[in-house]
Amino acid sequence: MRFRILGHACLEVIAGGKQLLCDPWLVGSAYWRSWWNYPPVPKGLVETLNPDFIYLTHMHWDHFHGPTLRRLGLDRQILVPKTPDRRIYEDLKAMGCTRITELVHGKPYRIGAGLEITSYQFGHFPDSVLVIEADGKTILNANDCKTMGLPLQQILQRHPKIDFALRSHSSANARLCFEIIDRGGTHIDDPQKYSAEFADFARAVRAEYAIPFASNNCYLHPETERFNRYLNLGIDVKRYFEAHDITQPKCVVCAPGDGWDDDFGFMLSDKDWYTNLDEHLEHYKETVSDTLRNAAQEEAGAVLTADIVAGYASGLLSGTPYFLRRLFRGKPITLVAHSKAGDTAYELDIHGRRWRTLETWNDENNPIQIHASANVFIMCVKQVNWSSLGISKRVRFRVKNADKMIVTYFTELNDLFDCEVLPLSKSLNARFVAVWLRRWREVVLYLRIAADLGLGRDFAYRNYLPPIRSTRGALQ
Repeated sequence: MRFRILGHACLEVIAGGKQLLCDPWLVGSAYWRSWWNYPPVPKGLVETLNPDFIYLTHMHWDHFHGPTLRRLGLDRQILVPKTPDRRIYEDLKAMGCTRITELVHGKPYRIGAGLEITSYQFGHFPDSVLVIEADGKTILNANDCKTMGLPLQQILQRHPKIDFALRSHSSANARLCFEIIDRGGTHIDDPQKYSAEFADFARAVRAEYAIPFASNNCYLHPETERFNRYLNLGIDVKRYFEAHDITQPKCVVCAPGDGWDDDFGFMLSDKDWYTNLDEHLEHYKETVSDTLRNAAQEEAGAVLTADIVAGYASGLLSGTPYFLRRLFRGKPITLVAHSKAGDTAYELDIHGRRWRTLETWNDENNPIQIHASANVFIMCVKQVNWSSLGISKRVRFRVKNADKMIVTYFTELNDLFDCEVLPLSKSLNARFVAVWLRRWREVVLYLRIAADLGLGRDFAYRNYLPPIRSTRGALQ
């Protein structure tokens, strides 16, 4: 068996004469030119690949990357998790993919001699862990999936010896995009926690090797490049391991092309991508400057019109049940769309099921504001893909500290529409129930978390992991 890390979250595994690719994003950018692979993927790499199977963990664009899938060929055998909805399946079908197989939660799928995979779904926004068993070795590809509690115990009971644990370790969320106006414009993220959670997970699953994964990106768009100061790259995770004297598991940083061979062990390049990072990023930006300039020109004339908002608001307001609408009582949300063709603003009163166009807006009269490019808002509406808004970082949530949860409710509400939980007419069906019955452990976990919160205990990811042992074997 051998494997290579090919990009941000792209894993190649070869065993039994078969090639498996996971989450290939190998060309261009993601999230409206905001995200770029870092270290960069070698040019022409995608043309050297001939995968027998492609597995997509979930529908976020840094994992489900349309341009890369088209380059690889839409006739490839594509495997996806069987989630409560059919969104990822239908999106692939609409692209022109002809061979799509949904993998049932916890059910092994044999790819070839000595190569078997098992998909374990997790999260209300569907994500999945992929366990890959190849020639006696086990790879736990957790990518973005923050599995824990009984769902993680199920994985470890079935796969007790983890050789390689791969997991994300950065801010693929909207927390850095908050401007808390009564706290000096500060954000609400704690970038230091991501390395700690990665280490806790890798130690809890007793992996032999821990590979920082699915966080190997940078920001080159003018709106988002300021977030490069908060990057938490693989080298930063390794430094965390060293600073905390964590020797088991061993942390191994892989750039694109690096990987493992059963005969030779790890095969790592000697290029230093991390010293003088600012210089590397500046050079990188220069190499893609034409792409960024062309994208800016295409976006310049976009306008978020009242007709577009009307179509979006109609579905949102009619499809949100009362028990969720009441969260927004007295808390209208203002969307401010920016464009060289002229800014527009709209107020959404989700509780009252109303919306209106605004001629003017300010912090006093419109205390909950969401700012983004008009083109980004339009794409969120047309593609029913609001989950990409915060991940892209091409958004600003301008709110007071007391109202930051309203923004979270709003983004989560849109996520429910993205993954077809809402309107309820899409999720009240036999498939939805059957999928969740197989994932009953997750429901138990959520009840436990709710009980803990009800007792006034703050959520801590580590509390829902198996016991973590120190390098000397003592429980911590």
